Amino acid sequence: MQLYISGSLAYDRIMNFEGRFSDHILPDKIHVLNVCFNVNGLQEKLGGTAGNIAYGLAQLGERPVILACLGQDGERYLRWVESQGIDGSRIRVLEQEFTAGAFITTDKSDNQITGFNPGAMNHPCQCDVGEMSPANSLAIVAPGNLEDMQRLPKEFRAKGVPYIFDPGQSLNIWKGEDLAEAFAGAQVLISNDYELELIRRMTGLELSEILERVEAVITTKGEEGSVLWRGRDRTDIPIAKAEQVLDPTGAGDAYRSGLMKGMSLGLDLAQACLWGAVLASFAVAGYGTQEYSVDQDGFARRLETLGGGPYPA
Repeated sequence: MQLYISGSLAYDRIMNFEGRFSDHILPDKIHVLNVCFNVNGLQEKLGGTAGNIAYGLAQLGERPVILACLGQDGERYLRWVESQGIDGSRIRVLEQEFTAGAFITTDKSDNQITGFNPGAMNHPCQCDVGEMSPANSLAIVAPGNLEDMQRLPKEFRAKGVPYIFDPGQSLNIWKGEDLAEAFAGAQVLISNDYELELIRRMTGLELSEILERVEAVITTKGEEGSVLWRGRDRTDIPIAKAEQVLDPTGAGDAYRSGLMKGMSLGLDLAQACLWGAVLASFAVAGYGTQEYSVDQDGFARRLETLGGGPYPA
C-alpha cells in the first residue's frame, strides 16, 4: 500500500538560556520590552509533521511519499529524506522562501520563547491526487499549509482515497465550518484530548455528532494512553513501556506513523492503535523527533506485551 503524508517540513533551532527569563523582564517596563538572552549554543533538528510521520513509517519498513514544501535551504533535508528511504519526489522546493523554521529558547525553569517562520509552508504543495489508487492508498492530512489541509480532504473524498485527518496545532487558523467540512468523510479524526475539546467547541458538534461524520475518532492522552471511538463503542488503548523517556515531543507523530502502518496491513483499528503506542515508546527515548531507531525484535516484543499479535514476517 502507498502511504501519502501531507503536512509540514521544518528546521527546529533549539537554544538554552542558563538563567531565567523572569529575572530580565521588568513588569513595569513591559510596554517597552527590549531584551536579549545569550544562549549556550544552538542545535538544529529536522522536524515538521510530514517529516516526522514519514520518518516513523520508514523505521517500520515503508517508503512513504511526502506532500509538502521546502525552501531554498532545503537541500540538506532532501538528502536526509532520501537517505531514510522516504520518497521525496513530490516535495515542492521554493527558491524564494526559506524552509519553515522554529527558533526555540528554553530557560532553566523550562519556560520557552519561540519564534516561528512559516516560510515555504505558506505555499501549497500542489500535489496531484489523480495518480493515487483508492484501493491501494492511505493518506494523512497533518498540520501544515492551510490550503492543502482544506483542498486535500475534498480531493481524497472525490477520488475515494481513505484518509486520516489530524488538525493538531493548526486549529488556531481554522474556522469551525471549514474544519467540520475537512474531517467529514475521514476514516479517522485524530487529536489529543485538549485539541478534541477545541474541535468540539469550534464546530459546535458533540462527540456523538462528530462520530456521525467520520468512521472513528482517536484521542491521545499522553501517559494515560489513547482512546478509540467507533460509534458508541469505546476502546481504551494502553501505552507501551519505554526504556527511558528523554523527550516526549515526537511521540504524537510517531503514534500516527504506527497507526498508519497498522492500517496499511489491514489490521483492525484497535490493533493499529497498538502499533502507534509501541512506536511512540521508541520516539520518546531520544532527543528530537527524527532521532530514534527501531529494531524489529524489540518492536515485536513490546507489541506482543500489549496483545498486539506477532510482527508480520
